[in-house]
Formats: sequence, C-alpha cells, structure tokens
Amino acid sequence: MINFFFKPEATLTRQQLKLRRVIKAIYTHSGISRSDLGLLLGLNKNSVTSSVSRLLDSGIVLEVPSLSEPLSAGRRKIGLALRPDLFYTLGAFFSASASSIVLLDAQQQVVEHHSIGGDSLLSAKSFLLLIKDKMAQVIDQVDAKKILGVGVALPGIIDFTSGQVFSSDMFPKYEFNLKDFFQKHFALPSMLNNISHIYALAEKRFGAAAGMEHFLTIDEGLGMGIFCNGELYRGWQGSAGELGYMKLYDTQEIGPDGRGGLLYDKAIFSKIGEKISEVRKNGTNLAIQGPRAGDNYISPDEVVKAVEGGSMFIAQLLTEVFSSIGDAAVNVAYLLNPQAIFLPAWTARCPQCTLDVVKMKMGSYGLANWRLKTEVRSATAHSEHFPQTAALMFAEEFFAEHGKC
Repeated sequence: MINFFFKPEATLTRQQLKLRRVIKAIYTHSGISRSDLGLLLGLNKNSVTSSVSRLLDSGIVLEVPSLSEPLSAGRRKIGLALRPDLFYTLGAFFSASASSIVLLDAQQQVVEHHSIGGDSLLSAKSFLLLIKDKMAQVIDQVDAKKILGVGVALPGIIDFTSGQVFSSDMFPKYEFNLKDFFQKHFALPSMLNNISHIYALAEKRFGAAAGMEHFLTIDEGLGMGIFCNGELYRGWQGSAGELGYMKLYDTQEIGPDGRGGLLYDKAIFSKIGEKISEVRKNGTNLAIQGPRAGDNYISPDEVVKAVEGGSMFIAQLLTEVFSSIGDAAVNVAYLLNPQAIFLPAWTARCPQCTLDVVKMKMGSYGLANWRLKTEVRSATAHSEHFPQTAALMFAEEFFAEHGKC
C-alpha cells in the first residue's frame, strides 16, 4: 500500500493524497495523538479515524504512548508513529573536527552512527574512498531499497542545487559533483546543505533554541545560521550567512575576495593554529598538541584544553578571535534583531575567552534608548546531532517534493 507514496509522477486519488498528508504528519510529529493530528491537518474526527484505521491495518502506522501531555487527569492519550523499518534516511556531516554518517529510521531514531576521518589531512580522493566505505557499512545494516536518500552538510563553495563542489576544506584542491558521487555508488538521491545552516537547525531541534523563532548561530569557521520568523534562511543559492566576509576594519591585508579588513582575516579559527606554529618555530614550547600538518588546523577541543590547563598565551589568542567575532555580532544584531546569538557549544567550557568577550562587545547594542535585547549563549546541540539534522532535512525535502502531485 505504501508504494504510492514514493511515486511523485503518479496520479493519486483524493484518498491517497490524504493518506500521504497523514503519513507525513505522523513522521514529522512522531507520537502525535489522533485529536492533535486532526487539528494539525484540519480533518474532522471521522476522517482521521478512517485514515488512521487504514494505515494501522496495513501495518504502516503503530500505536505508541502519546508524546503530548494529557489535557486532564486520567489515562495518557494513545499516540501514532510510523513502523520503524518503513523507510530510512541517511545523514552525512563533513567537517574538520567531526565527520560522521548516521542512519535514521521512520521514527527518526538513530539505527547506525559511524565516525569518519582522523587526525591527518586526507586528500580529497582518499576522503571520498573513506566516505564510500563507511556509507556502505551503514547501508548494509538494513534493506537498501528502503533508504530514501542522504542529506549532506559540508563547508565550502558549493552549488547546492547541482551538487558541484568548487572548493571545500574537506576536499582540498578537488572539484567534483557530490550528488553524482552518491548516485553513482549507492543509487541514492541527495540534498546538500551549508554546514552553518545545519548548526542552526540542530540548535532548533535538539538545543536551547527549541522555543525560539528568531536566532543566529556562529561557528568557528565564521559561518552564520539564520533562523528568521520560524524558518531557516538559506539564501537563493543556499549560501547565506558568510559572516567571515563582513568588512570590519581598514587594513592593507587582502582577504580571499580581494578586499581587506574582513572578519575572516582576524577571526577564522585556523589563525590560532598558524600562530601556534609560528611561536613553536621560534623555539617557544607550548603545552598543546601541534596543529595539523598541511593546513595548521587545530581542534577547538585542544585549544580549550590548553586554556583549562592555564595557558595564558592560548587564552589571549582565543580572546582576540572572539573580540573580532563580537564586533561582527553587534552588526548582525542591529540588522536582524535576533532573540539570541548562539556560539559553538565548546565556548561554555571557557566563557572568559569567548562568551563573555562577545557579551561585552554586545553591551553597546541598543544603548541609543532603543531597548533592544539579544542574548549571547553557548549552543547546546552537539556534533552527534549534526548528521541527524542533515538526514531530517533530506526527509523534509523528500516529503515536500513528493507532495507536489
């Protein structure tokens, strides 16, 4: 019976269209009660009862404890959820600090989670081979025919519609089509996303922004996630939020786009690794793991450990980076008036060099008697949430695309 759902070109009956809406709603709100389902879709009680009974009889939907609180004392409502093995979605998150692949079932639960990569800087082709191997391991755990596709998040200059990767730290000096890669090796459609957008969506779904409609996230790569009026703003090419290219200073140094004085020049996280390498070349010993050979990458975790261990030099470097981020934060606060700006989760471990610095810079926001207010907080969503969010974004796109009939 479910086959009709996966045929975007099929001519569906009114009943099938209604069932498709019900399935999507139950997937999106797993554990929803019948009454809430009716309110959500604008269906009367008889229509909900008929549709749900049909889906229960076919084994597509199961009864589970409702996630919503009972409106009155007594027995908790019965909720509805899709059968877990009805279909699956894959999520892939590629970053210098934590690359991983996850498989979610039809109840949005994690079935498999595989980390990718290591401490060394892999060539683009080597990294793609590693992705191929790990993806195959994950897919082998279930019936491959039930996998809808893969949501992918990565940094760089990318055509998110076509899948063409022009430049990315994860695939150095290598131009290729990532959508073609997944189609060729796994016969799977894919959806690509800017990594900074995933941070914002993860914070909305799994973190402290759950009840917010207007907020921003800023990551150590100087990407900004923009959540405005309850929706993610991606830009018409999917590349909104390049905070690092905001011009803040008058300098002679020329940035990647030919202009000087960019935030990128002062605050990109790799600057910390570069300065550590310079100091070590001059013979100074620092109690911190050396930056990665090839690109001077050093993980935020290593930097935070050094600060926690009492390194005043590293603390000063981190403070300088976040002082510049604070200058940019004030500008975007005036532009967008968000309820909150979330910094990376790891900033909660060393707020004196990160969170507090940005808060101090934000002290000027709204002083002209405007009574403006924007919180500055550490994010609470973590790396394990990012591939899940990518998978959920693909599912959302899939349901939207298959609802156009």
